[in-house]
Amino acid sequence: MTGSLLISTSLIAMLGAALLVLARLEPGHPHITDWGWSHVLLALGLALGVALAPPHLDLPLYKAQATVATASIISSLALQLAGSARYRGLAWHWRLAAPVFGLLLVLILGLALVQQRYAIVAAAAVLTLGSWLAAWWLWRGGARSERFVAGCFAASGLVHLSGPVLDPLARSGITHAMGTYVQVALAMALILLSVRRAHRETQRVNLRLRQLYEQSMQGLLVVCERQVVYANPAALAMFGFDRVADIGSVGPLIASSELDAARSRYEQLLRDRHGHISWEGERHRRDGSVVYVRGTSSYFEWEGQPALLVLMLDDTERQRATEALRRQALHDELTDLPNRHAALARLADATAPGSPGFALLSADVDRFQLVNESLGHATGDALLQAIAARLRAALPPEVMLARLGEDQFLLLQPGVLDDAAALLAGQRLLAQLNAPFSVGHRALYVHVSVGVARYPAHGADGTALLSAAELAMHQAKQQAGAAAVVFQPGMAAGSGGLLEIEQALAAAIDNGEFQLDYQPKFAAGTRRLAGFEALVRWQRPGQGRVSPADFIPAAERTGQIVALGALILREAVQQLRGWQQQGLACVPVAVNVSPLQLQDLGFADWLLALVQAHGVPPGLLEVEITETAAMAHMERVLPQLARLRAAGMGVAFDDFGTGQSSLTLLRRLPITTLKLDRSMVEPLPEPSAGAVVRAACVIAEALGLTVVAEGVETEVQAAEVERLGCTHLQGWLLSRPLRADAATQLLSAPSDRPS
Repeated sequence: MTGSLLISTSLIAMLGAALLVLARLEPGHPHITDWGWSHVLLALGLALGVALAPPHLDLPLYKAQATVATASIISSLALQLAGSARYRGLAWHWRLAAPVFGLLLVLILGLALVQQRYAIVAAAAVLTLGSWLAAWWLWRGGARSERFVAGCFAASGLVHLSGPVLDPLARSGITHAMGTYVQVALAMALILLSVRRAHRETQRVNLRLRQLYEQSMQGLLVVCERQVVYANPAALAMFGFDRVADIGSVGPLIASSELDAARSRYEQLLRDRHGHISWEGERHRRDGSVVYVRGTSSYFEWEGQPALLVLMLDDTERQRATEALRRQALHDELTDLPNRHAALARLADATAPGSPGFALLSADVDRFQLVNESLGHATGDALLQAIAARLRAALPPEVMLARLGEDQFLLLQPGVLDDAAALLAGQRLLAQLNAPFSVGHRALYVHVSVGVARYPAHGADGTALLSAAELAMHQAKQQAGAAAVVFQPGMAAGSGGLLEIEQALAAAIDNGEFQLDYQPKFAAGTRRLAGFEALVRWQRPGQGRVSPADFIPAAERTGQIVALGALILREAVQQLRGWQQQGLACVPVAVNVSPLQLQDLGFADWLLALVQAHGVPPGLLEVEITETAAMAHMERVLPQLARLRAAGMGVAFDDFGTGQSSLTLLRRLPITTLKLDRSMVEPLPEPSAGAVVRAACVIAEALGLTVVAEGVETEVQAAEVERLGCTHLQGWLLSRPLRADAATQLLSAPSDRPS
């Protein structure tokens, strides 16, 4: 009996061990571990409590073995229930279950102290109820195989129940025989059930994985010995294949420029057998078209052979968009030439240390704005496109042609090593643009100003070289017609001085650094004082006087002439007010007015309000305008001059004889004075010059105008202009410009004739 019991318990223990081995193979299924230890502990409990129990129940050895056996069997039951609950997906918490089974063990051991039979009956009842509970869990909603296991659990409960029924000490051979068969069947069923579930789980996971990589938009290739052995649908579509077998070698898929890098990755991964390498580049589709791919290659084993797992994403559209943005950032949309950013980048490369010499040509289309204003911006755009097309066709490939701004082009021409060659390059560029451009059924001629700078003679970097070329280009613009000028160092110094003056003007106006000198005007014949012309002077602190020839053009370029002109008018009116308060016999003061001031429609009202606020009669102030001011915005100038003239203020037409439309303007403008430019007075007494002056005086007399001869420097000139009909004289012969205090003394002198 003992031998057969030991054989049966050993068999149960081996089946439990088999379950534990299966649990090691399938670590994701904890219920298998529970059932495995349940059988091992059941075998231990049966061996100690039945098969190896001593014959005498009162021996200490029996009590010790019985205690261990009972604890093993109760633990087996707990693990059996834990495995069943976990298999079915029910909640199982050892923190709650352990105290319950501990109390059951204490209860059974306590009953054993009272009466052994009571303990056996209680243990049988507990084991039966536990087996039937496990059976219920697996039976409810279970498949056929699960219900078979539930039946085995139910039969196990009956075997436990039969123990005390057939034998008071549960040692019946029938019980142990049935128990052996039931536990073996149960163990085998649990093994099969666990294997089946693990297989289903594996199939489910594999199906999910297959769905992931089969339906993924990311291409997947497996490359073994440079042959494609697997490709998912995304990879097949990416390269234009229908089947994996059609791909063959991976080599034809890789662009020739990428072959060496791909081969190096392949060899490195096979050598290291770990890690991954990211890459991107061009690949070829089956039809030969190019696809841009971003991918990751990693080591992989395919059916026991070393291979590469390649994950890829078709990045062609993003790459095209990136290229389009890069091109847009570096190309001019209108002419399709490189733009300023691209030109500066090329200049940075070309001026790297040790680079060969070259010429940089800055070409600007003269009066291009006139084309836009007269013919429309569409014609202007078409003209720029035509210029770019002609230059691109005429220039050799090594010459970089770019468009910097609206009408400015830049050329980088290698191999120019001296100023003579640089000038020749500029002249050749002008020659290419001599012929007219056909734009919208119209032939348009263009004049271009070209500035040329050489590397490294005129600049050590791109910024300095471009600045030099543009300075030379501005010098070319000052010449008549199309011109090419090579940069000279003096240009930079002059430009720096102009910039410095422009920057200092605003502060000078705010700080009141300007003052007025007064050039007297005298009546012809009597040579008596008849008026002053206010001349602005800039006394820069610490630097002395700045020539009006420098700061007046700078003020006009920057628009600060408006503020400066207002300052001059206020100071002139204040000086007139001061002379009135001193009781002096005031004479009119003439002030030059800029064209920019006359563009303000409220200028006349502002000026009249100014003289009224100071209590100065309008007749004591005279505004001087030039032909340029009158012609620039005639529709704005005429109403304002008429408003001033109607208020009694004098209006002088300055620099008469230097323009081309002066005679026409005399009739249209509401002027009171005609000022002959010094260029008309200087040649006197030459007969031809006298005839011109006489003609001007006759016209002025017919129009009721006074005539002022400017630049009278000799007595011969003074006598001649008086003889020819000029009514007033102005020049250094009679008086140089006077400071305000000297002008005041002249006004207060007993005689108006200068000494």
